[in-house]
Amino acid sequence: MSWRSEPGFSLLELIVVLAIMALGFTFVAPNFARSLDGLRFRAAAREVADALRQTRGIALSQGREAVFFLDVTGHRYRIDRQRQSRSLPEFIELTLETAESETTESGGNIRFFPDGSATGGRVTLTWGERQRWVDVNWLTGRVTVSAMTDED
Repeated sequence: MSWRSEPGFSLLELIVVLAIMALGFTFVAPNFARSLDGLRFRAAAREVADALRQTRGIALSQGREAVFFLDVTGHRYRIDRQRQSRSLPEFIELTLETAESETTESGGNIRFFPDGSATGGRVTLTWGERQRWVDVNWLTGRVTVSAMTDED
């Protein structure tokens, strides 16, 4: 009687491969979740900037004042007269700097005028050590996004 070698893997080989894969996932999963939060952080800054630009566009195209409202405690914002507000990720800390008459304890407004100018201001988004600033120039109404470092 002769022994034939059958093609395939032994149970021991499969267990070793699965153990190596599990060990790899242990190191990869936390980094993957953190990188997803980083993407959401950068996307939130772009979203705020886009909403401000949209509000400015409403003021210019409709020839009237338009308001961007940011609720920093509720992590929500609203564009002009839209009834529905949009939410931002809870893990991001928000601050708003603008004219004193435009702020409340929970948030405030940035107003855009028919000529494109604005009350001006800055929305700061913070996540851990990372920061992004969304600035509105009061004279031109131009919206810019800047980061603390190039690593963001």
